[in-house]
Amino acid sequence: MVNTYHIQIFLGSLFVSIGIFLACSGQTSQSQITPETLINPSTIDNIDEPQISKAEIVPTVFPTPTTLANKEPTTSLSSNNADIVSTTALITQVNNEANIPLGGKKGGSLKLASKDYFGSLDPHQNYSASYSTWGIGVIYQRLLKFSSGPNIVLPSKATECDTCQSWEMLDGKTFIFNIDPDVTWQSIDSKDLGNMSVEDIKFSLERQMNINNKNADRFHMIHSVESKPDKGQLQINLHAPDADIFISLADGRSKLISKSHSENSNYTDSGSLVGSGPWKLSKLSENSYSILENSYSIPNPPYLDAIEFHILPDQQTRLSAYSVGLIDVYNIDQHSAKMDISFADPAPGQGFEIAFNTAIYPFNDFDIRSAARNNINPDEIIKEAWNNQAFFSLGFAASHSSWIPERSVWEPYFSPYKQSEPFEQMVPIDIITSDFGAKFKKSVEITSQHLSLAGFQPTIHYVNRRQYTELQWKGGDFQVLMGPTFPHSSTNAFVIPILHSKGKWNTTNHQNLQLDEMIEKQSQEYIFEKRSKIINKINSQLLEKSYRFMPATQKNLWAWTEDLKNIHPNFSGFEYTHWEKVWLDR
Repeated sequence: MVNTYHIQIFLGSLFVSIGIFLACSGQTSQSQITPETLINPSTIDNIDEPQISKAEIVPTVFPTPTTLANKEPTTSLSSNNADIVSTTALITQVNNEANIPLGGKKGGSLKLASKDYFGSLDPHQNYSASYSTWGIGVIYQRLLKFSSGPNIVLPSKATECDTCQSWEMLDGKTFIFNIDPDVTWQSIDSKDLGNMSVEDIKFSLERQMNINNKNADRFHMIHSVESKPDKGQLQINLHAPDADIFISLADGRSKLISKSHSENSNYTDSGSLVGSGPWKLSKLSENSYSILENSYSIPNPPYLDAIEFHILPDQQTRLSAYSVGLIDVYNIDQHSAKMDISFADPAPGQGFEIAFNTAIYPFNDFDIRSAARNNINPDEIIKEAWNNQAFFSLGFAASHSSWIPERSVWEPYFSPYKQSEPFEQMVPIDIITSDFGAKFKKSVEITSQHLSLAGFQPTIHYVNRRQYTELQWKGGDFQVLMGPTFPHSSTNAFVIPILHSKGKWNTTNHQNLQLDEMIEKQSQEYIFEKRSKIINKINSQLLEKSYRFMPATQKNLWAWTEDLKNIHPNFSGFEYTHWEKVWLDR
């Protein structure tokens, strides 16, 4: 029987912001955020209302699918439970040896742009990617990191060791990490502050697990952390098996800090920042820029001498800076034929979603709901509203490209050109949306036209974003919602609270015990092949039942200069270690 404790505590955890739809919009200088706050009820039924956090603007970045690459674990796995560990690869562990570059040109400074500054210098009190990924947060390491390189399947949330040397799973709830003893602390004044200890890592995780910390929900599955300094080991104990524990540990915001330094620091100036790894802070100018220099503190240090992060809130300013060579990488806000795309970056979990309320007429009728779905043409939405820079998905973040339904799987459920049985009379429906930018508005208009041809009589209602957010999170009197989906950072963070029948944000009000069982089972399945089979069955169930789906899942577009070499980014989960492998040929 599936252990339901994991489901209970997750259904109570929360990752909502009233400003999420401001951030999700297609408007310039705004993109998606994923603030999360932990609420931990004792039962599924005892779930509190959402807590609202202040929104922070975060640059959105995600990777491009490539061909499937088979990977094997880099560590030998031992277990007392043969059902959990096998010789096949875990979803989050890959051998990244093939991704180490053979050689490159040393020197130079990589210039990057960030859309926003950050409010606090404390790495555990920041949810903004402008700190964690596009700023001074790059000086920190994590226990694990997301793998990147030419042979990594993208989108991917496969992980490898960052400050650990290896790890093993004793059982589904117990993990042992062997910590690298040679990781050193360093600060802006170049002082050697000693080596990172097991106690430092334990302190860092427990500090983030504190319920008052913005990162608390990401570690909802951790019951306790134990240090074994004599063995150089860290033990993590879970409440229940959770296949997304690796994603939580590798998240770019899961920073490791020095215990002794942090306890005596108020994080008021740049001198209070003590990090580890290949970069150290060289200079910080508030609301202007930061410079990180190569610390040469790891066996294979970066090729670059430095990385510069420049704060450029205005989209036109960023474009102009890229055009004249003042920055090397540009997130294309508005694509034009004149701009060459270096990287088309699919973002599972972001895009235009359609959600039907199955509790009220007409979409409580499966046949009517199916007729609506059948007559929607995702291809037209993608072409006309998203300039062909989107793809179909079921709306949740995928840890692997194989979790996104292929065209042969989803296309049979959409038959816009097939003559359907007409309704006896026109079916009036209300479409609720908000102003999320031109792409979303065009998507709603096209979908409304599709539904009109199917015999519906749609009326589009534009509400303000606060009202839309309340309908998304709390449900209510709506027939169909069209707009961005819920913010989330992992598969379980979507399918459990949103797609489970007892999910806190099951605002489509569906009841499906078969789907619930699959959601619970996959959430605790560590073996990639087994979990993938369950995910694919979930996809089929969602397509058939049509509670909610995402006709256009966005791709974020990137351009970079020709002299930037060996760049194979994996921006998933706020990752940034790909910069360690690039070089400048100039």
